[in-house]
Amino acid sequence: MSFPEPLQQLIGDRLDRELNWKSRCHPLVGYLPQRPSTPLFIKREDELNANVVGTKQRKYLSLLPALEHSGNRRIILIGSAHSNNVLGLTQLLRNRNYDVRALVKMPGNKALTGNHLLLSLLLPGDCIHYISHRDWPDVEQIARQEANRWAVRGTPAAVIPEGGYSEAVLPGILTLAADLQHNCTALKLQFRDIWTDSGTGVSAIGLLLGMRLLGMTQPRVHITQIAGDPDAFQQRYRQFESWLVRQLGSPLPSSSPEVRFIKPATAASYGSVNKTILHATGHIARETGLLMDPVYSVKHFYTVKCEMERHMPTGPQLILYNGGTLGLCGFQSQLASLQTIV
Repeated sequence: MSFPEPLQQLIGDRLDRELNWKSRCHPLVGYLPQRPSTPLFIKREDELNANVVGTKQRKYLSLLPALEHSGNRRIILIGSAHSNNVLGLTQLLRNRNYDVRALVKMPGNKALTGNHLLLSLLLPGDCIHYISHRDWPDVEQIARQEANRWAVRGTPAAVIPEGGYSEAVLPGILTLAADLQHNCTALKLQFRDIWTDSGTGVSAIGLLLGMRLLGMTQPRVHITQIAGDPDAFQQRYRQFESWLVRQLGSPLPSSSPEVRFIKPATAASYGSVNKTILHATGHIARETGLLMDPVYSVKHFYTVKCEMERHMPTGPQLILYNGGTLGLCGFQSQLASLQTIV
């Protein structure tokens, strides 16, 4: 695979060759305000992998080769009971015969639904360790203590922090900017704005750093912060920036795209889903043909709709769909309660 310089020298031979890094970009019809002066497009990160939620796959592009190179066959994952990252990575690691353990934040609702249920199918009960809310701030220390115990027994283990927040994912997350550049060339247009969402912020940071490396100061990037706040995002951005400078061995270009942070227009607390979001899930499905996860993607698209109704931008717009249909699994009963059977 070939990337534009300077990305080629940084990531060209550090990606898993079995995983896809190119996603479609096509016109979006329905749900969002439609105007001739504002053509809308959607980038289908959901199509990268049917069983891994959207753009998470870009993290694994370089994380999996790094784990293979390390020689560790036991992996300790950290995340919530409904973590897309834990579920997606567990599937890929089990495919490759890794011994996977998960340190999971004790859920408020202990019923097995959604990702929690799917994770319990992938891992036996003794491989899922629940951490109390009181102890959760120390979860990485707990994970490293467990890894040390395994190392003493002669079985080294690698710890993957929550959201895959590690230097090993850096080459993979930079591929989004290169793929975006490929889309622009194929479509023969330049987007005025990009609308994306952010949880831990790792994927959005990869987009911004990749654009910076490629000299892309346009388009402007709007980030719906499903979790976290701008200060936490900037702190993580600086950490990845320092890792990137070290890997490149030279400073980054000073120019970068303009960034705007947006709060969710409704159900702002992370993980919360209200009737507005559930109704929007149905509207998006019927108007666009897209089955979206409520926690991230529907909330993001609803927020973009509110923003565009408040102040309609001009010029080509690109909305990133970073989620996937799998994220609907925990909401069947809530969605069913809104439907009328004739």
